[in-house]
Amino acid sequence: MVPERAKVGLALGGGGARGFAHLGVLIAFEENGIPVDLITGTSMGAATGAAKALGMDLKKLARLLDSLDLNDLFHVSGSTIREIQRAVGRGMVEYMRGTSWRQEETAPEKLARMYEFFSLITAKKSFSDTVIPFAVVAADLETGERIVLNEGKIYQAVTASAAVPGVFYPVRHRGRFLVDGGLVDKVPADVAIDMGASAVIAVDTGAPLSRRVDTSLDALLQSERITSQHLLALQLDQARERLGGRLVLLRPDVHWINMFGFEHISEAIAAGKKEALARLGEIADACGLPSPSAGSTQRTVD
Repeated sequence: MVPERAKVGLALGGGGARGFAHLGVLIAFEENGIPVDLITGTSMGAATGAAKALGMDLKKLARLLDSLDLNDLFHVSGSTIREIQRAVGRGMVEYMRGTSWRQEETAPEKLARMYEFFSLITAKKSFSDTVIPFAVVAADLETGERIVLNEGKIYQAVTASAAVPGVFYPVRHRGRFLVDGGLVDKVPADVAIDMGASAVIAVDTGAPLSRRVDTSLDALLQSERITSQHLLALQLDQARERLGGRLVLLRPDVHWINMFGFEHISEAIAAGKKEALARLGEIADACGLPSPSAGSTQRTVD
């Protein structure tokens, strides 16, 4: 007997370039009839979730993304370490000059380019234009509060959610300075539950723990990952308890892609699709859906 069909929420986490695995998950869901009743997202999960919430052609979007040089667009290198070194350098210059990002009257170039990119993939639509209820998570840099954004232009909310501190300037929003939502809610399953989900499919594309730590900077990055992983585990345990166990956690095999490895978008999408297809039975059970048949479209990843 098939259990009652749940209200299915999708919680998509951050991870920079790794986050494009969400697109593969979403494509697999569309091909196999997995319903999505509401979506929450952090950082790149917010960007890909927005495309789904707006009813966009995800395969066409995947082809578009694969044709872009996002490192050039965002003015970032393919190295996380190098971006941190640049951030330290900028901080020293600001200190010596006595200037601050707070004094910027207009969006700095990197933020302007993020606005441009996220405007492209959301067609400058607003939350009121979505066909699936959608919310974005950001963090208040000054108070540490989790901020849930669900009004206004989607590209502005996604930019705030993806503004990695030190790499991109904070985004001004109603008197607040907002940054990467992954700092407080890496995979926002709790927000999906608050929106009414009775089953949640959570997708984690966050940074794995490094196998080798050699330098002080490596140690600093590793310590941040350890804290992040412990916080995520606690938040997912709480979400699972609230849902009576109806939570499925997907972890696409994208650990080898670094945050700014945008040259690997196609591989990330393929990994997301592969993980979703492998877990269709578990997803169906958790969401009260018919079990995938032998004729299900579990085809080779495009």
